[in-house]
Amino acid sequence: MTPHSKKDRVRRMVRKIIINFPTNIGDTVLGFPALDKIKSNYPKAEITAIVSPRTQELLKRNTFIDKTVLFDKRWPIKEKIKFVLSLRGKFDLIVDFKNSFLPVLLGIGRRTSFIRPYHKNMHIKDKYLDLVDKFCLKQTQERADFYLTSDEKKRWSGLGLEPSLFVACSSLTAIKSYPYAYLKKVVESLAGEIQIVILGQENDRQFYRDILSIKGVVDLVGKTAIHEVVYLLKNYANVLLAVDSSILHIGGYLNIPIVAFFGPTHPDRSAPFSDKFVILRNDELSCIACEKANCPIDHKCMNISPERVVEAVRKLW
Repeated sequence: MTPHSKKDRVRRMVRKIIINFPTNIGDTVLGFPALDKIKSNYPKAEITAIVSPRTQELLKRNTFIDKTVLFDKRWPIKEKIKFVLSLRGKFDLIVDFKNSFLPVLLGIGRRTSFIRPYHKNMHIKDKYLDLVDKFCLKQTQERADFYLTSDEKKRWSGLGLEPSLFVACSSLTAIKSYPYAYLKKVVESLAGEIQIVILGQENDRQFYRDILSIKGVVDLVGKTAIHEVVYLLKNYANVLLAVDSSILHIGGYLNIPIVAFFGPTHPDRSAPFSDKFVILRNDELSCIACEKANCPIDHKCMNISPERVVEAVRKLW
């Protein structure tokens, strides 16, 4: 039996797959190309996703995922044991993006490797793809979509959006945000030319402040669920302007032209994977991509001139 025919036989035997996705949305989105490849190689297999409270809604809406099971790391040990016992003996293959002890606890023989000698700056998407390569001989055939109800689609189509510049320049990690004063100048420069849509969570409203009232700006801060962000970007984004965040990675997955800011994080690990993108960095600083949570020099790595940003947006537009 040739190696390929043996792997083809194994593939036919895999009927139920479970995927342990990362806890946060950004890294989960970076796992979507690997999910697409799994689905292309096991089109008839039932795929279950282990989700966190943060990723649950997005993964429930993914068309390649049949079932989701919630795991919350804050659970007491008794609840975690119950979770493991509920899954034992039910799956033929486990893909563990977290590299946890779960494959052993579930007793699943076919699993992703525990040994992962990747360079620290290897792109996260490529790490995840490499993990599934030994199970997946075929190349990816198609990408997943995301369910929206008819009422949800009606709501957004009724907004009357035109092709727009989508902006996501705030971050849960303050040091990754693009400075407010700089962003305001960018928006003021472009608002007369193109429609600008601002995305973010409700607690980002204070960050954007009066940018949201500039003529030509559509304020969607705090008004979208994450799966709705996917829908809006897919249908209305001409260009995405974003910091290193989950929305940046969603734009990359959707192959939208992107202008991306990188300061404390390294673009080699999480750059957009769109066909067209521009990375803006403050390369004059020796401490660029420090990966530190706190900054002693007031986040100067994110001080990228508005003129550079406007030029990059116009170039991709």
